[in-house]
Amino acid sequence: MMRRKYTNNLLAISSIIGCFMGGNITLAAEAKNTEAVKAEKSSIIVRNNTAPNGAPFSAEETVGRTRFDFDRLTDLMENHKTPLAAMAPDWLNLAIEHRTRYDVYDHGFTRAIPGFNDQIHQRTRFLFEVQNIIDPFRFTLELTDFRAPLANFGQDHSPAFANHFDFSQLHLDLLSKDFLGTGYGAKFEVGRMILEYGESRLVGGHRWGPFTPTFDGIRFSLGNDKEKWGFHVFGTRPVNREVTHLDWNTPETYFSGAHITNRDLRWANVDVYWFQLNESNNVRQRNLSTPGFRLFAKPVKGNFDYEIESMYQFGDTQDIDIFAHRHHGEIGYSFETAMPFRLIYLFDYASGDPDPRKNFDILYAKRRVEYGPTGMFGPFFPSNLFSPAGFRAVLLPVPNVRLMMSHRAYWLADKHGAYVGSGLQDRTGRSGSFLGNMLDISVGWDPQWSFLKRVSFDIGYSHIFKGDYFDKVPNGPEKADTNYGYTMATLKF
Repeated sequence: MMRRKYTNNLLAISSIIGCFMGGNITLAAEAKNTEAVKAEKSSIIVRNNTAPNGAPFSAEETVGRTRFDFDRLTDLMENHKTPLAAMAPDWLNLAIEHRTRYDVYDHGFTRAIPGFNDQIHQRTRFLFEVQNIIDPFRFTLELTDFRAPLANFGQDHSPAFANHFDFSQLHLDLLSKDFLGTGYGAKFEVGRMILEYGESRLVGGHRWGPFTPTFDGIRFSLGNDKEKWGFHVFGTRPVNREVTHLDWNTPETYFSGAHITNRDLRWANVDVYWFQLNESNNVRQRNLSTPGFRLFAKPVKGNFDYEIESMYQFGDTQDIDIFAHRHHGEIGYSFETAMPFRLIYLFDYASGDPDPRKNFDILYAKRRVEYGPTGMFGPFFPSNLFSPAGFRAVLLPVPNVRLMMSHRAYWLADKHGAYVGSGLQDRTGRSGSFLGNMLDISVGWDPQWSFLKRVSFDIGYSHIFKGDYFDKVPNGPEKADTNYGYTMATLKF
């Protein structure tokens, strides 16, 4: 009954907005010519997560857009590059994706799993989108199934790793090409959705790991965050994952925010945002405000690029007042070579405290590219962490093969605080703060012939050179260095 009432309320809101916008919506009949219109540079809200020139990979792709941490299934489907979408009529987009990955590591880095661990993780997605035929509306349905058929330590029954066949998207969108005569496109969404902003350092959707945050609520978008300027505002409830039951939003918990972008200057693109999380009956009881900004230049061959992002957090957790902050910086250069090559220097700092409740909270962030593979591994969180020296290099020997190597050194920001995610802490500070170095290498291959066009392969290796912290921390794991590896295959239909 509660769910039916909630759905009716959302539909009512949609109707009101529809009436408000009705006199100003210029729905283009030409939109039914679909993909040609989608490719044009317009103020319509669009998604563009493919590499330049349609190539499978790009050396210039950024953290929030790389295939190693971002899913391109939606874009492939909408451009009729999946078999099901190609066979479907213009008003219908269809796609199915299955991903299987095997992970293994030795000499663990946490108190809970100090030794060997391995896992097979599987993700299956069905994506269904209706457009044009119900103008000015668009309907999106996504069903996702997460399983861990081979897992240790109860991971196959943990909602962090398993979520059997549930809704990750179920929303109705109302589109306008000329909102209130402004000349800017707009979109109003209502239902269950995935949120993705900036480089996903606070809010990100489908990812390399097994967890995809979803939200029930409403979102309004105006303009275009790829060109000129864009504005997004949303009000939602985060969805709790249940392994074998239908997921439902968290009672008395709200996540809302606003995100503004400007893309007028190539050398000074700007994001400004504010995210608000309020939990009333959750164990963590977080009431956090997180404003921030991002300033960057887009990567371009033969040029330097940069990125600066600063996030500030204040509020309370379990009635404990907090103020925390996080900062990211990078300088990159894309070489004009026959084999596209990009080199990036990385800097990160996330404040810490002896009381873990006062550490910077990463909300719903992605971590794979900047902090190594996640999933059952994920050794580093951007919380109570300092990494002043690191680099990442990307090389494309051929257009459908991508090589990536990174190396970073890590310290605790506060040596009295927790090593977040590991269950380890030395409140005396005698263990020091040096966690060690991590080398991360990965290879991606997208075959471009016959039926193998629908398959992507990834393989990777990471090595943690453990620092002095592991020699001294009380009840620590094995002192030997950690070796981690994975193989992964993704099929798209």
